[in-house]
Amino acid sequence: MSYSILDAIGNTPLVEIRRLNPNPKVKILAKLEYMNPGGSIKDRTALYMIRAGEESGQLTPDKTVIEATSGNTGIGLALVCAVKGYKLLLAMSEAASVERRKILRARGAEILLTPGHMGTDGAIEEVYRLARENPDKYFMADQYNADANWQAHYYGTAAEIWEQTRGEITTLVATMGTTGTLMGLSRRLKEYNPDIRIIGVEPYLGHKLQGLKNMKEAYEPGLFDRSRLDKKINIEDEDGFEMTRQLAREEGLFVGMSSGAAMAIAAREARNMDEGTIVAIFPDSGERYLSTSLFTVQAKVFMKVFNTMSRKKEPFEPLVPGKVSVYSCGPTAHARLHPGEWRRFVFADLLCRYLEYRDYDVRHIMNITDLDDKTINGSEKAGMELAAFTRQYIDAFHSDLKILGVKPADKYPKASEHVDDMVALAEKLALRGLAYEKLRSLYFDISKFSEYGNLSGVDLEKIRIGATVDLDEYEKENPRDFTLFKRCKLSELKRGIYTPTQWGNVRPSWHIQCAAMSMKYLGASFDIHTSSRELVFPHHENETAIAKTLTGKPLAKYWLHCDRVLMDGKKLDETLPMITLDALSEAGYSGADIRYWLLSTHYRKPVRFSTERLDAAQHSLGRLRACILSLISLKEGTPYPELDQLRYDIRQGFINAMDDDLNISAALAALFRNVKKINKLVLSGEIDPAGAKQIVDVFRNIDTVLNIFDFGAPIPAPDTERLMAEREKARQEQDWKAADRLREELRAHGIEIRDPKI
Repeated sequence: MSYSILDAIGNTPLVEIRRLNPNPKVKILAKLEYMNPGGSIKDRTALYMIRAGEESGQLTPDKTVIEATSGNTGIGLALVCAVKGYKLLLAMSEAASVERRKILRARGAEILLTPGHMGTDGAIEEVYRLARENPDKYFMADQYNADANWQAHYYGTAAEIWEQTRGEITTLVATMGTTGTLMGLSRRLKEYNPDIRIIGVEPYLGHKLQGLKNMKEAYEPGLFDRSRLDKKINIEDEDGFEMTRQLAREEGLFVGMSSGAAMAIAAREARNMDEGTIVAIFPDSGERYLSTSLFTVQAKVFMKVFNTMSRKKEPFEPLVPGKVSVYSCGPTAHARLHPGEWRRFVFADLLCRYLEYRDYDVRHIMNITDLDDKTINGSEKAGMELAAFTRQYIDAFHSDLKILGVKPADKYPKASEHVDDMVALAEKLALRGLAYEKLRSLYFDISKFSEYGNLSGVDLEKIRIGATVDLDEYEKENPRDFTLFKRCKLSELKRGIYTPTQWGNVRPSWHIQCAAMSMKYLGASFDIHTSSRELVFPHHENETAIAKTLTGKPLAKYWLHCDRVLMDGKKLDETLPMITLDALSEAGYSGADIRYWLLSTHYRKPVRFSTERLDAAQHSLGRLRACILSLISLKEGTPYPELDQLRYDIRQGFINAMDDDLNISAALAALFRNVKKINKLVLSGEIDPAGAKQIVDVFRNIDTVLNIFDFGAPIPAPDTERLMAEREKARQEQDWKAADRLREELRAHGIEIRDPKI
């Protein structure tokens, strides 16, 4: 008797999952369908569909087999058609992986690519049109409706599982695509034992799990019968991705996304079982996903950031997987923080919080400049010791950060405490001929650093002499060289504000301060340097020149700079009338209101200051808080059937936006879209307290990044009645400003007012 490769389809092994099984009392077995000769479970389906076409007489040698497929079914059909001598035309989304296309073409299939944004629907529509218009030319396999699809698993896969487990299977877990696997397995296994639980794993709408299908995202397969599932569980993208990677690392199983998703749910189910045997279907292998980011382990977060150095968005990949080092330019301790600094620190906080939200271990260092012209002159003018003068502003700085909801950095090194580190750095520069002394000051020779200007894009030939350097006080060989250590003044010598060195009595420049402190705490090269755009030149340009000439490495891999705060088109800093957080607080704005105003504009765009914009921020924040408090206050309602999808939409809408260079505007827009939906559900009683709590938990999770929400207790009934009475009185007296203020106060506590016309 002769055999062909088609005879090798089926009889795939069942192996035990050991290290990733969370419950030793439950056995988890994986059905390795990638052991089929074509590399996936769809070999079974393809063979049965072709045989069914032959037996019915619909498939004849002169016809071309045509099918819509995302990949695996097509590969199975290519295998079967190659053996049997049929021509094959496959329609598939242009988003399908490169590997799958190469495999298909290698096996002789002709590929018709359909628009990626249409997904599988576009391929199905095209195949149905071609088959309808050319019935004599094409045989449509039609995996979405063909009984042969589920029959392949009824007669094959299910029977094998029953035999391989000796009838001990208690739970079957499989992912949902065309659902033929689940439909066939359910039919047969329930015949063997009606108590076997059949669990379907479905991705959420908007998912990125290739090969899986949410039944609402496209045409629902005609063969799908929801009643044949005992349970349907939605799977998060990252849960599936991470389990896929763990299967390779810890079980030696190099499988695809569908397998990882099935295993993630199998492990979750095992935790809640006392005993039993779970069989999880692993549909295909990992080789078909190598062109995707699935196995790019370093890219733990698929995040892009705009790097000032390259002037473009770049994928974020930290130097050490799972860990992120961040250095931020801190305050100069000579005055209260101005709005430009508020924004700078809120931006750095948003970045670090989001990285932590995405499971990175973040180490954040922020310097404090307490030894420079501003602090020395300010202390002298105030008649105070330098340390006492700066201490009051350092204390105020920490107080302001608390008001703004900024999480403390891991370390706040002060310049005055690290002068020895700066001197050591300068000595190395001088020893290598990168710095020179002149009249007891030390300067960096920018002619020795060919990359000078790369960060800022500055053209040295166009710099106006004297514009950025202190020519009136210091002599340099090249006026564009920058200062590392300044010769101290007589007044500073008298006060003891200097450091004795081989070059004389000096004090450090701002540039060498940041270079020395960042390298001391984060190493020669770290991940991210944050600040505001006005510090790119000369400060950051000089910092990176100092570091790279010494180490040969870039000081930071990514440079992230936020834009300014403007008022009437002018930069709002200490040069304009000072605006303090205390003043805004007295005007009725909370720290959360100010934080929302600062972070609600994308960090690379300017923030404009006005009371109108602060009022708008207060109003928007009130809407978000009102939604949350209405959920917290909910006492009754019916369970919302799409709760998991809603939770996914809230979370994923936020993540998708923030992964795109911290696109906070898009993130907030996604939140408001879902808030509108939630408000309708609450008002119509279509969500119950248990579901409301789960949504609140999603908001709590997101608020670890935003830090703007209020999850406090609902306003007591007596206070509600008092505020409503006050507001009604204000309306009767036509005091619309007071009425609006009271409306917002009630709304912030989850009370929505519907006014009758007066």
